[in-house]
Amino acid sequence: INRISGVGIFFVTSLGAIVQRNLKEGEQWIVDNGHLVAWTCSYALEKSAGGFFSGRHADEGLVCRFTGPGTVLIQTRNPESLSAWLAGQRPG
Repeated sequence: INRISGVGIFFVTSLGAIVQRNLKEGEQWIVDNGHLVAWTCSYALEKSAGGFFSGRHADEGLVCRFTGPGTVLIQTRNPESLSAWLAGQRPG
């Protein structure tokens, strides 16, 4: 995680499109950690319903619960899912 602060414009990259969600005071949103790009609100890291050891990798099964006010930016593609899809597209 990189922390950015200051006044002005910042640029980010992502896999797929970036989706912005503005959370109102007390509003919560749960996001798979593989889709996170940036956020300005508080969050708590939690195990998803599948459990911590349900995935192939250590970070699978983790989600972030964001609480507003603030903004959350997510990417529409998950790096792990994209890698798996690309591997399936290779010939032979």
